[in-house]
Amino acid sequence: VNSIFDWAEELEYIETNRLSKTIRRIKATKKIKLQEAKNDEDLYLSQAELQAWFTAFDEDLEASKISFKDYVLFYTTFFLGDRKSESYALQWGHINLTNNEIQLIQALDRYKTPKSTKGNKKTTFSIPVELAELLQTWKKQQKVELAKFGIIQSDEQYVFTYIDTKGNINSPLHADYLNNKMKSVERRHKELVHATPHKLRHTGATLAKQAGTALEVISEALTHSDTITTKAYVNTSNI
Repeated sequence: VNSIFDWAEELEYIETNRLSKTIRRIKATKKIKLQEAKNDEDLYLSQAELQAWFTAFDEDLEASKISFKDYVLFYTTFFLGDRKSESYALQWGHINLTNNEIQLIQALDRYKTPKSTKGNKKTTFSIPVELAELLQTWKKQQKVELAKFGIIQSDEQYVFTYIDTKGNINSPLHADYLNNKMKSVERRHKELVHATPHKLRHTGATLAKQAGTALEVISEALTHSDTITTKAYVNTSNI
């Protein structure tokens, strides 16, 4: 409704959109009810459910059902607990494999254009050895794959790219890329509890809180501006 009145103003059918403030005050009641109807347990994976996802990805990699790149993308997004758009925007220049550190400084919008992270945050993460080794192996593999197309890997090279539907080589990932890969794994493994990249973020936060991690620490790891936002991600009682 607000868009229609804005458009009417633009086309000079009306002098100004006097309804905008009033319309913004109206709460999205249906959305709120749907959110309230969700059980906390549906918002995150338990430790056993998460382990089942790890096992499924291991098995699919072993059976060549997924590429090594997709395997590394899944683990990178889980370990960082970041937004998928931030994983998509990672460049090799942001990753220090000597010190096992990753800098999150940008994200990709729906048009695959770099933008600042939510809240304009720049955060350096220490990463576990396991993830550093996966990234190191993928970096070598990607270098070989790009060389076949005459592309030299550089610090500006995106860590994760693909050949898109139009045949563009080395294209930044589509917004739903990781969602689609996770759906394909889920279809092959009926035992899995449904999950999305965003649910992985909820899972990391909730399991950390269950393990006794302070809310402030989780908030910092999720790069939230305040702990009020973080409380929506921690789907468990205070421990």
